[in-house]
Amino acid sequence: MSREKAETPVWKLGRAESTAMRVERQIKEALLDGHFAPGDFLGSENDLATQFGVSRLPIREALGRLQALGVVDIRTGAGGGARIAQGNPALFSEALAIQLKLVGMSAEEIFDAQYTIEVAVAGLAAQAATAEDIETLEVALENAQALVGTQHEFTQASMAFRNTVARASHNHFLEAMMQAIVHVLYRSLTPYTTETVAKGVIKRHRELLNAIRARNDDAARQVVSQNLNVLREKYLAARDAAAKTAAKR
Repeated sequence: MSREKAETPVWKLGRAESTAMRVERQIKEALLDGHFAPGDFLGSENDLATQFGVSRLPIREALGRLQALGVVDIRTGAGGGARIAQGNPALFSEALAIQLKLVGMSAEEIFDAQYTIEVAVAGLAAQAATAEDIETLEVALENAQALVGTQHEFTQASMAFRNTVARASHNHFLEAMMQAIVHVLYRSLTPYTTETVAKGVIKRHRELLNAIRARNDDAARQVVSQNLNVLREKYLAARDAAAKTAAKR
């Protein structure tokens, strides 16, 4: 539950960083230490400048960085100020996906990570999914099925189904990790998503939904395991064939 004015921690600014960076770090550490909850009001720029004993400029800079990270929401005008934001796993997952690309993760590494995460997610979803979750999964599956034959649109819909399964696990960490994997895989898998591949994916998505509906976590994990092994084999074979063709030119 959010508080209109949370108890102010004792701010201690070090000397090795800029003032704005020190303010940013202190607020993040206070959040991680449990001083704040989502929705808590931190104060206006003037309030925070007084609390930290600094001018408004570094406070404004620090709040701008925290807002970009999704840590705070800022409202301007009368009664405005900074509040601790509500959680948004999509912000984390997109940033992680970009970093995975930048460090040069191979397709094999990504598939290994996907296997570990998605199999676990499927089992948890079978245990934790609500009736509403199952209805949402049915809609997501219908959306994907309607798009068989369209590469980009189908791949997006299939990934949306996977994200919906992750939400049904009710594990926020795994949901964020799954979204990051989906961000990375979408562009890699799309060129190889033929109509035949898409029909096979729909069949296995249906099997997964049935396992989740039946609360059969073993069956859910097995379906996903088989699906990912097939996808990995087909993707890597198509990628290697394309590379050989390109090398002959």
